[in-house]
Amino acid sequence: METLKEIKSKIEINKAEKKTRLLNNAYELFGTKGFAETSISDIVKKAGVAKGTFYLYFKNKDDIRNHLVTDQSQRLFTNAINAMNNEKLNTFDERLIFIIDHVIEQLKEDDCILTFINRDLSLGFYSKEIEKIFNDNAMGLYQMFINGIKKENIDVKNPDMTFFMIVELIGTTCYRCMVQKIPCDIDTYKPYLYAGVKALIHQ
Repeated sequence: METLKEIKSKIEINKAEKKTRLLNNAYELFGTKGFAETSISDIVKKAGVAKGTFYLYFKNKDDIRNHLVTDQSQRLFTNAINAMNNEKLNTFDERLIFIIDHVIEQLKEDDCILTFINRDLSLGFYSKEIEKIFNDNAMGLYQMFINGIKKENIDVKNPDMTFFMIVELIGTTCYRCMVQKIPCDIDTYKPYLYAGVKALIHQ
């Protein structure tokens, strides 16, 4: 006979599986049908759960999209940080540019992620307000940024705002150059992007 602890554990596992199914199927539908054309009914039908189950985890369609954007953004930056840790980079600028370049190269390999994320990479780091920043995954890049400017005595007047502007700049630039080809392709624009990031840090 199962213990109460075992029953509770099974319930939690079942909840986690349903949430994962909803996220995975929403991501697939948003990528194939488009966000506007996908309904909550479409998501729950594809996930094989009741419509009421959706609202146990998400407020609405925008909410599940934000969860997905956050997951994808954090994955991109986490991969980049892990790759950077295997490189011998001497300066803060080198480390930051390496991470940005790695994110861009990941997006080039799977451009459907960028189309889905749109220009909202910063959702991976910010929730509703800047004051509510950072979960555990996002802290890696943010902490590297804060530690880097402190270690090299870089006088950044408002580190939080500067960090936000850099992430926004990356997201907007990638979307414009890679999806819309404005003002040019991303490889042509890279030197200007990296110069802009350095200018924000050393303003």
